[in-house]
Amino acid sequence: MATTKIWAIKDSLSRVLQYAANPDKTVLSDLKAVLHYAENSDKTVNEETCFVTGVNCNADTAFKEMLAVQERFGKTGRNVAYHAYQSFKTGEVTPELCHQLGIELAKRMWGSDHQVLVSTHLNTGTLHNHFVINSINMWTGRKFNCNEGEYWRFRGLSDELCFEYGLMLIKNPKGKTPRSIYFAEKNEESTTFNLMREAIDFGIEHSYSISSFDRVMKSQGYVVNTNPRRRYWTIRSVNSNKAVRMYRLG
Repeated sequence: MATTKIWAIKDSLSRVLQYAANPDKTVLSDLKAVLHYAENSDKTVNEETCFVTGVNCNADTAFKEMLAVQERFGKTGRNVAYHAYQSFKTGEVTPELCHQLGIELAKRMWGSDHQVLVSTHLNTGTLHNHFVINSINMWTGRKFNCNEGEYWRFRGLSDELCFEYGLMLIKNPKGKTPRSIYFAEKNEESTTFNLMREAIDFGIEHSYSISSFDRVMKSQGYVVNTNPRRRYWTIRSVNSNKAVRMYRLG
């Protein structure tokens, strides 16, 4: 089975419009950043095959279509989108199957009500899907209520799909020390550290200052503490109160 996660992308779209109007901008807004991250060809292209699909929208114009729905209902602030992922054990699925499962999961979870960009990243040893979900219902204008129940529904639907395709359970390392995480990754198990490293690499690439790095990391669902008065910089998920010292990521 796959590990899953979902979190809100919080921001107005004003910075998105500024970025769209000025291609020289180096800091992406939350929605633009997460769409760009999901669509990154360096992560999704393998031998001329691109694993990016739009559900209820066109992959090439996903941002414009999502923005149009938000503007139509006058809801361009607060939770502008949701970012989720589905990660599989190394070697358990092919890129094609991984992407197919991602599309089916998006359809079962959000049906015909929300626009979703599904992207399968191939740049790490662990194949995983990223989902960028427009928070606004296409027909009613109501916002998606991503409460704890919806998280468990998302996880349950993913498990159902994995069961239908005969996939194995992916074991999450439960140790609290770098040693346990080291051996988990050595055994090719999926860990939160892998995802944190990937997010940090993206944050560095799309930042020009410490403050912009903080914003880009937040757009990916992470909170970083880069206070120079602290001995160590830390990172944590927005859904967790436990921070990880960045030096432990290698």
